[in-house]
Amino acid sequence: MLEYLGRYTHRVAISNRRLLALEGGQVSFQWKDYRDGQKQKVMTLSAEEFIRRFLQHALPPGFQRIRYYGFLANCHRAAKLDLCRRLLATACSLLLPQPADCRDFWVAVTSTNLRLCPQCGVGILIRMQVFPSCHGPVPLRLDSS
Repeated sequence: MLEYLGRYTHRVAISNRRLLALEGGQVSFQWKDYRDGQKQKVMTLSAEEFIRRFLQHALPPGFQRIRYYGFLANCHRAAKLDLCRRLLATACSLLLPQPADCRDFWVAVTSTNLRLCPQCGVGILIRMQVFPSCHGPVPLRLDSS
């Protein structure tokens, strides 16, 4: 599919050198038959039919033709397509950047640094002690006096 679409996003619909003649309302042009060993052949159509077929390959307004850019550029197409196929076979979470700490992720998402003091915004908070979480009811303290 990419090879088929690449023919239309990276080239003009027909180049001037392929247009051979315009005589009596008939347009003759050269084309490549991919099913017959990529042989060059000549086709003659009425001008109306030629224009109809030509306009099927024109891009809609707002779209721009791509030429030798990105992963479909000829110079590294095979390697980049192989990389795309390998990345598409990878789990999505492995492609995302992994923050070293949840605070790094929080900074990236909210632009708020949890390492700074919430009061003054200057001092750096340092973890002194971690209190274990209490799951379930709070233990009852008995007064033994």
